[in-house]
Amino acid sequence: MIGTIVLVNNNSIYAKQAIWRDFDNMKDLVAAIRSGEKNDNNINWEKFQDSDIYQNEDKDSKECLQLAHKIGNNLGDYEIVHCFRDENYFKNKYTEPETSEITEPQPETNASLNVSEVPETNASLNVPEVPETNASEIVTPRSIDLNITVGKNPISRGENQVVTVVALDLTTGKELDRVFIKLEIKDPVGILVKNYTGTEGNITRAFKIGENAIGTFIISATASQAGLQSTKSLTFQVQ
Repeated sequence: MIGTIVLVNNNSIYAKQAIWRDFDNMKDLVAAIRSGEKNDNNINWEKFQDSDIYQNEDKDSKECLQLAHKIGNNLGDYEIVHCFRDENYFKNKYTEPETSEITEPQPETNASLNVSEVPETNASLNVPEVPETNASEIVTPRSIDLNITVGKNPISRGENQVVTVVALDLTTGKELDRVFIKLEIKDPVGILVKNYTGTEGNITRAFKIGENAIGTFIISATASQAGLQSTKSLTFQVQ
């Protein structure tokens, strides 16, 4: 009886992990992942490597999947989607210059799987400096509080999401002025897809959720002023 129970449990575990077992090509597997039919964010890498789907892929696709697994010491279903859509997806992502070195907004062709941006005339990846000429007029807060809100949670694929970050003086509850805010948004596999900055106490940005995005997005915001810094995060679901 004990042996039977162990056998059933092992089969159940394999069935859960082997999301590729019903398919003989990557195209059909990716279609099932995108539709939500298959979902596994912790794929058994060793078994997946032995699958016909992996073995039948070309060299570049295999290298993409290997890099995806190496980056997070894990392979998620949407990393398979990334590699199917663009074999150089992770290679490009991890050979790009640091954000602090970017002086102009760069095209985000490799992030199009998850998010496409709504045009914003004031959006910039530069790290702006707070003007120093009138610094004496700033009332230094004792501590900074951050309030992050989103337009919709959950939100559907293809819709526009609006993110607002407000920096407040924790003591008075008033909105701060001339405070540096950095806003980052990461997709369900941890890839940075949006990076905004501002020097006002209230920053609002809008972007479109891609048709292929699904899962938990993470918003991280950091506010700095007069040697004080505060960081806060929020998640929202894409379905």
